[in-house]
Amino acid sequence: MRSKKLIVPIILATSLTLAACGTKEETKKEAPKTEETSNSKAVSIADGAQDMKQVLADMKTQLTAKDAAKVKDSGEELEEKWQVFEDSVKEKSPDLYEKVETPLHTIEAGAKVEPLDAKTLDKAATELDGVLTEVQNLK
Repeated sequence: MRSKKLIVPIILATSLTLAACGTKEETKKEAPKTEETSNSKAVSIADGAQDMKQVLADMKTQLTAKDAAKVKDSGEELEEKWQVFEDSVKEKSPDLYEKVETPLHTIEAGAKVEPLDAKTLDKAATELDGVLTEVQNLK
C-alpha cells in the first residue's frame, strides 16, 4: 500500500525533471537562430544563390570523382547557405521557394546515402542550378 502512494510523487518528480531538461536544450537551440537571422540580412538573395551555385558546381565535380565524403559535406553546406536567405525568398516568391526546397531535400538525403546515386544527385543538382538562376533574378 505504501509503495502505491509513492508512485504518483515519483512519476510527478520524473516528469518535472524531464520537462526542465527539455527547456534548457530548446533555449540553447534558439540562440543560433538569432545569429542566423542577423546574418541573413547581410547576404542578398543574388549573392546567396551565387554561393549555392558555386557549391553545386563543386559537388558535381565531387560526384564525378565519386568522393562520397565531400559530396556529403557539400550537401550540408548547401543547406547552410540556403538557410541564410531562404526566408527572404519565401516572402518574395513562395512558389520559387518550393521549387528550391524540392531538389535541395533530394540532394541532402542523397548525399547521406552510400553508395551515392550519382544519377539522381546529378539530376537534382542540375534542377537546383536552374531554379537558383531564377532566384538570382528575383527582385
